[in-house]
Amino acid sequence: MSLSRYSSRWWIFFSMVSLCKAEIIYQDLPLVPTFALAHGVLMGLAFAIIFPLGAILLRVPHSKLSIKIHIICQVLGVALMIAGLATGVRVGRIIDRLHNNAHTIVGTVVVVFLLAQPLVGVYHHRRFRATQTQSVWTFVHVWLGRIMLVLGIVNGGMGLRLAANTTAGNIAYGVLAGAFGVVYVGVAAWKGGLKLGRKEKKSPSHEEIEI
Repeated sequence: MSLSRYSSRWWIFFSMVSLCKAEIIYQDLPLVPTFALAHGVLMGLAFAIIFPLGAILLRVPHSKLSIKIHIICQVLGVALMIAGLATGVRVGRIIDRLHNNAHTIVGTVVVVFLLAQPLVGVYHHRRFRATQTQSVWTFVHVWLGRIMLVLGIVNGGMGLRLAANTTAGNIAYGVLAGAFGVVYVGVAAWKGGLKLGRKEKKSPSHEEIEI
């Protein structure tokens, strides 16, 4: 994309924002493209790649090492998410689009729940170590992660639309997120089928890994 087309696209975006609300930090407007790009890249990496990858690698390969890889991926994803949140808040303050639109509201909800997710995971793990059985916290940890991941990916698409992103950019994001989503669903279905078809009793360590 040429510089003139890029600049004109952001000028249209700024004009639309100014029509909705006048409380804009005009002197910082030149910073918006840089911060918005950083926000999109960081959140895209976190929700379209790192978080799904961590969930996939928890199930493949089937070993205790997969839990460590899962934790590393999720910690990295949270770090990217926090950095993305910081850049997003900066953009929102400059153009007065902080918590007055669906993208920032949903994004805030997702971030809050995902920041609590590691605490739920630690508590679930301790409960499992003590009882050697899955508890309600196991399912809270698993399904909270799944729901927030889906919301985060959908919210990424909302953010691209809000920023008047190019069609090519939207397609690239959709293809990438969709590919990881399909792989995750496929692996989960495969592991679920193996679990149902397995007649012998699972060992406690395997029971925790297959959540």
